[in-house]
Amino acid sequence: MKPSVVLVETNWVVDVTAPAHLQSPQAIHLLQRADAGELQLFVPAICLAEARETVPRRFTPRSRSEDLRKFVRWARDEGRIRLEDAEAAFRVFNQFDGLVANELTKISERLNGLASHPGLSVFPLSEPMLERQVFVGAMGLSVKPYDLAILAAVLVKSEELQQDGYPWVGFCELDSDLQPWDKAGARKSILSDLYDSSRVWVYGDFLLEEIDELPESWLTQT
Repeated sequence: MKPSVVLVETNWVVDVTAPAHLQSPQAIHLLQRADAGELQLFVPAICLAEARETVPRRFTPRSRSEDLRKFVRWARDEGRIRLEDAEAAFRVFNQFDGLVANELTKISERLNGLASHPGLSVFPLSEPMLERQVFVGAMGLSVKPYDLAILAAVLVKSEELQQDGYPWVGFCELDSDLQPWDKAGARKSILSDLYDSSRVWVYGDFLLEEIDELPESWLTQT
């Protein structure tokens, strides 16, 4: 059993708009499945705004290659690698830096292009979502305000989609802070109850593996 509606958040946006060689094949495949009509993706608009800042910061090329540069300099100076091998390595590093820097200039174009995909709907935060954020924030969850806003958006959007005829929705969540289980797989009671109440099935990846059985309470709710 697979959902026909899937919510995604910033991690997915980052994975489909990162420099080409760093994009997630799973995230790209999920978008392709949506564009093919297999399902419909929904993402809060604030996730695109967050990705616009996250992608350049996370993938700045010099910070990713500097440790390797330091190693090659050390190995060259210690006589552990030949001079010509060190020079070849530096040429590769320079090519890498230039390629990634050029890719990062395309982040705005890629983010803007997401909205043109037929399988993806970008939705803004609504007043009910902001109200839900305040309500959930008073429950003692240890999550950042940005994550709290995304959680509220997911819960309310799920309920709105149910009113449109969808019995439940999937939510791809790679951020451990919003997953309803801990590192040991134990249930986080508050988050689990929130997702269950809004009929949100949380996936820890973008694969959307089959669900053997939905919670019985979902099947009895009207």
